[in-house]
Amino acid sequence: MARILNTLSMRMVLALVLIHAILLPALFYALYVLAKSSQEDAFVDHVRMSARIFADTFHMGDELDSETEIIKHLDGASLGGTGIFAAMQIGDRTLLSSLLEPEEGDLFVEDFHFGEHDDDIYYLSIPLEISGGVAVLRLGFDEWPTLEHVGALRQTLIYILLTYFIVSLVLVFLLGMVLARPLQELRRDSSEIASGNYSKQLAVSSNIHEIRELTRDLETMRSNLVGSNALLRKEIVEREAAEKMQRGLETRLRHSQRIESIGTLAGGIAHEINNILLPLLLYTDLALEDLPDVSPVRAKLKRVLKLGNRAKGLSQQILTFSRQAGDTDRKVQLMEPVVEEALAMVRALIPATVDIRVDIKKGQGRVLCDETQIVQLVVNLCNNAFHAVSRNGGYIEVNLNGCDVDEVLACKHTNLRVGKYLRLEITDTGEGIDSAALERIFDPFFTTREVGKGTGLGLSVVHGIVVDHDAELVVSSKLGLGSTFCVYFPQAEEMVADSTEDQA
Repeated sequence: MARILNTLSMRMVLALVLIHAILLPALFYALYVLAKSSQEDAFVDHVRMSARIFADTFHMGDELDSETEIIKHLDGASLGGTGIFAAMQIGDRTLLSSLLEPEEGDLFVEDFHFGEHDDDIYYLSIPLEISGGVAVLRLGFDEWPTLEHVGALRQTLIYILLTYFIVSLVLVFLLGMVLARPLQELRRDSSEIASGNYSKQLAVSSNIHEIRELTRDLETMRSNLVGSNALLRKEIVEREAAEKMQRGLETRLRHSQRIESIGTLAGGIAHEINNILLPLLLYTDLALEDLPDVSPVRAKLKRVLKLGNRAKGLSQQILTFSRQAGDTDRKVQLMEPVVEEALAMVRALIPATVDIRVDIKKGQGRVLCDETQIVQLVVNLCNNAFHAVSRNGGYIEVNLNGCDVDEVLACKHTNLRVGKYLRLEITDTGEGIDSAALERIFDPFFTTREVGKGTGLGLSVVHGIVVDHDAELVVSSKLGLGSTFCVYFPQAEEMVADSTEDQA
């Protein structure tokens, strides 16, 4: 109920009722008094004129000289129109109409206003000059018809005002509904905006200036909200991307620190192992030279020499991983022949049943690299791919092509800069690598192969070579689909340009 009473239409109706409650009684009273006075004045004027006309008839002939004629003439006054009393005072004698009772002659009290003595009769007297001397004509007129007419006017006035009141209430209620319709549309649209739907455009049609201004202001507010929300969402996305990048950088930094610490430790151990292996290999070689060819010990010493060289190779891999293997022979050269040479070695190392698909683009640019290390990188990655496809079959795909690194890719990988690169991509269709193992594949001595079938240094050495060449290694893998190792080598022209910028 309170909700209905608080609507615009009902508020306008209640305001109109309050105004009418004050004004209508005053209006009714004023109109009633005006109509009543008008009717009473008209009655008084009419009866006075009628009385004057009747009085003038007493001067028109001598036949009124006798009392009988006077009474007969008075009877005419009593019977005509609203006249109900007629008498004539001649000296001490009073002649009454024969239609009146004798005692009614004592009721005459002259009136100067309508309804003056509350007897419903308007009495007046007119002096006359007749042949018999001076006389006074006394007449009385009935006020009741006029009172009834005034009462009818009052009733009609009440009906008119009630009709006006009801019609005005209906019109005001309808006007309130018309005014409230655009406001209701604004409220509905504002509710949608409040619920988060900012796409709804405010377009309320109204001829009222204030409502149009309100609609325009609300639409401006909505547009500002849309712009602010878009800017806020953009800032949130950028902040989330920055936080994600920061977490990635922190993860890679921790990983690099772990690799560096392990590499330092491994490098120290490898040096100590080399210090032990060199005398062993030297003395074993000298012993082989001193022994005759038919000595049974010779085969055992060759076995020792073979195992020692194998240990030396393992130590060399550890030193390569830790980047302590000494100076490397780097030069600016084409990558295509280096990769082809490495693939020839790979083809000789793995079974011929393994399908290797090669796509090498010619003339894609030069890089500053160590040929031996690049061959080792390709061999290690292909060997890793071979072990991935050897369990369930599949193929290995090797691609070499040029590419342009844009800002988006450079932002994802901190070691990349915007510019031209050579991309070496080695893909296998093996079982893939799970997320837990993917975080540790470059850790030294970490392997997913069976015990005795891997040292866990292959990818660690690859990582060391990549870092040593200022390159970037990107790994992607899906369980059941395979893995892709993508190495980005900066082209020599880009490296020269970067060096020039650094010197500047």
